[in-house]
Amino acid sequence: MGESFEFEFQKRLTKIREELSKREVDVRGQLASIEKIKVEALKKTEEMKYSAHHDIERIDQDIMKTKDLNTQVKARLTSEIAALKEEAEKKHAELRNTILGKTS
Repeated sequence: MGESFEFEFQKRLTKIREELSKREVDVRGQLASIEKIKVEALKKTEEMKYSAHHDIERIDQDIMKTKDLNTQVKARLTSEIAALKEEAEKKHAELRNTILGKTS
C-alpha cells in the first residue's frame, strides 16, 4: 500500500520537474530575445550618434566655407553646433544607459 502512495508522489514530482524544465526553457528563450533586442537598440543608438555627428560636421564645414556670413553669425551658428553636439552626446549616453540598465 505504501508503494502506491510513493508511486503517486513520484509521479507528481516528475510532473512538477517537467513543468519547471518547460518554464526554464521558455524564460531562457525570452531572455535571449531580450538580449537580441538590446543589441539591435545599441546598434541603432550608435548609428544615431554617428549620423548626427556626421550631419553636424557637414553643416559646420559648410558654414565655414560660406563667405556671405559675417563673423557674428558664424560664431552664433558655431555655438549652436556645439550645443547640438552636446545634446546628441547626452541623448546617446541616456539611451545607452537605459538599454544597458544603468542608472546615472
